[in-house]
Amino acid sequence: MEPRLDRYALFIAKEYFAGFLKPEEYSLEDLRPELRAKIENGQFKRIVFTGMGCSAIVSDIIRGYFAEIGSPIEVFVVNDYEFPFLLPPSIIDDESTLIIISSYSGHSQEPVRAFDALRHADDRILLLTSGGKLAEVGRERGVSIAYWRLAEPDREYPLFHVTQYFAILLHLFDRLGLLEGNGEEILSRLPEVLSGDVLVAQREQARQIAEASREANIVMLGSPKWHESLLKLAKMHFNEMAMAPATRNYFHEFCHSEVATFSDPTRRHSVLLFADGEEDEYTQKKMDNLVRLLSADIPQNRNVTVHKIDARGNGFLEKYFWALNLVQLITLDLGRFYDVQSRDLISEAAGNAWYHSTTITAEESV
Repeated sequence: MEPRLDRYALFIAKEYFAGFLKPEEYSLEDLRPELRAKIENGQFKRIVFTGMGCSAIVSDIIRGYFAEIGSPIEVFVVNDYEFPFLLPPSIIDDESTLIIISSYSGHSQEPVRAFDALRHADDRILLLTSGGKLAEVGRERGVSIAYWRLAEPDREYPLFHVTQYFAILLHLFDRLGLLEGNGEEILSRLPEVLSGDVLVAQREQARQIAEASREANIVMLGSPKWHESLLKLAKMHFNEMAMAPATRNYFHEFCHSEVATFSDPTRRHSVLLFADGEEDEYTQKKMDNLVRLLSADIPQNRNVTVHKIDARGNGFLEKYFWALNLVQLITLDLGRFYDVQSRDLISEAAGNAWYHSTTITAEESV
């Protein structure tokens, strides 16, 4: 298996944009006719996604996109299985709620436990997986299953394929009548929109931010629009690929608490403030004020850098995937700098051997 960062660099160069153009690598062969009829007849007014890690992150992007286009379908995302503490029963138990349980590997325990906790809703459940234990128990209970069928997946790092996951979900939702708008058309244009001079400028911006973020705690801030959809995935890239410490918070919440830790830090701190020019006047002024405070030429700021990142593009999808690619370029530079050897901690801490490098190597050698 090639080294992590070599695969990451190749993915950024070749597959990130290509993923937008491969929306049909999935299967609905196990979608039960009864559930399909309910979806196509407009029974569902909301969708609850549940899953872990990258298997769920595409759900947050869907939620952001649906919010921007004013979709009548509400979207909720739950990254756990203890539903009484996460969502009101009125949402989970409502017959107009479609529940999508997502696990790319099918071997993560949390989605399997979520499935077990939702036995009363089998006729409203759609499993989204490539197989594994989740597909096995789903077939035993006779629920609907949609299968990821990526032709060339990176087994260890599914986050490589977020552009394709999103394209697939848009295609699937459009096919089932859950989506209005021109999302698929926008995605098909993104490889051209985000390349050329835009990409050249982005590489230089990423280089500067990465250099300023070396040996630093990365603190990402954004409005609710970006906090869940973008910053959650950005943190995964920094943590998993660069193995750099990175946190995220809502911009306003940060200014009411965590900013105090920037008074005179002994360790370097790099603030990445994500904006898009559409914030209200109060927020824009407050963002400018924070940049002024943390970039002032005073001794207490000697270990602080702040970067206000204005997402480029028209609309949520262009801005989102422009910003995500910038994050990837920063991550690659930082990963090369740190050059940390993976200990397979995610696989071991999550208890999912499917992602473990030794499992993958053993299966590839057969």
